[in-house]
Amino acid sequence: MSPEFEARIQKAVDDGAIAGAVLLARDKSGKLNYTLARGAINPASPLTPSSTFALASMTKLLTCIAALQLVERGLITLDSDVSPYLPVLAAQPILRGFDAGGAPILTPRKNPILLRHLLTHSAGTAYPFLAPSLVQWYSAVGKPMPVPLTPGSAKTVDERFDYPLIFEPGTSWTYGSGIDWAGKLIEVLTGRDLESYLQSEVFDKVGIAPGGITFYPARYPEKSLARMAGMGSRNQKSGRMEYVEPQIDTREDKEAFGGEGAYASLEEYMKVLHSILLDDGRILSSEGSKWLFEGLLDPEAKQALVEGMKDPAWIVGWVPTDTNGEYNWSAGGLLVDGDSHPYRKRGFLQWSGAFNLSWFVDRAAGVCGIFGTQVRPPPDPHVRQLMKAFEDEIYSKL
Repeated sequence: MSPEFEARIQKAVDDGAIAGAVLLARDKSGKLNYTLARGAINPASPLTPSSTFALASMTKLLTCIAALQLVERGLITLDSDVSPYLPVLAAQPILRGFDAGGAPILTPRKNPILLRHLLTHSAGTAYPFLAPSLVQWYSAVGKPMPVPLTPGSAKTVDERFDYPLIFEPGTSWTYGSGIDWAGKLIEVLTGRDLESYLQSEVFDKVGIAPGGITFYPARYPEKSLARMAGMGSRNQKSGRMEYVEPQIDTREDKEAFGGEGAYASLEEYMKVLHSILLDDGRILSSEGSKWLFEGLLDPEAKQALVEGMKDPAWIVGWVPTDTNGEYNWSAGGLLVDGDSHPYRKRGFLQWSGAFNLSWFVDRAAGVCGIFGTQVRPPPDPHVRQLMKAFEDEIYSKL
């Protein structure tokens, strides 16, 4: 990378725009093998490539890979109805609105819930904090709304996501808990907990030792817990980052939440991305990995996603809007579904995590990257601009 780019990252650290970041990029040829660590989110612990980050929604890709492995093995198909395996989800009605007295209007679900719906956020399983109707539902029924990504949250997927769907599966799009349900589905179909399944079937295959990526950092006190990057919060008066005590979920009696719950070293997470980029067959066959780079939304759902992408202010990461609506959702993330982007190629795959970290894989261009920091709340506009600058810099070197 250019000295000018690295100077920009260092200036952002020095000025307090960010407390620190870890950046990684790899290409297919091996010519680009870039790692940069700058700053310290926890002042007592400078960031390194092996620092442990709370992945938040960057967990989703890992669970999606595991689900596609089960499709490869014939345990389920993308178009299988998952209702027989997930009774709590299957019992959810559709929230149609509220009557004059404020009581919820609920109707039975008619459409099946397919695996592709769970993986593409088109099952109607919204996150309450992104769905005003669910906020109103929680108030109407007198239940406390769950707080995501906190140690005191529900311990099971069934408990945490026991609330109505907001549309018939397949008919719209909203970001939500579908991949958490997919993680539970993996456990039901394999008879194994998600942590052990991912370790043996994904992480081991790309050289990630136990603790490199985990839902249970307390099991690895030296490798994971002691290397926590920390958490930053922006002072609204000064604009500078300040250290806050991170909320690390060290409970051993909770389920693994496949949509949000993992902790990882970003240099280890990069091993997963690079395997996907190379299509090396270690974690998915070429036939299986194609679903990561193929739009899977039904037409109505795709249109809802495109509408949502016109104002992606809620998304962590860089999502251009001047792209003629050329977006879709694959079995792994947000997908560029056209040729209007300045340098991203068709099939560019990306997503992110709430604490302002993001990843991308562009097979056509032959490159993948991660920008990682730990900042609350999401999304942070200062970090987003640095993510864009990082991507610009990578593509300028290809």
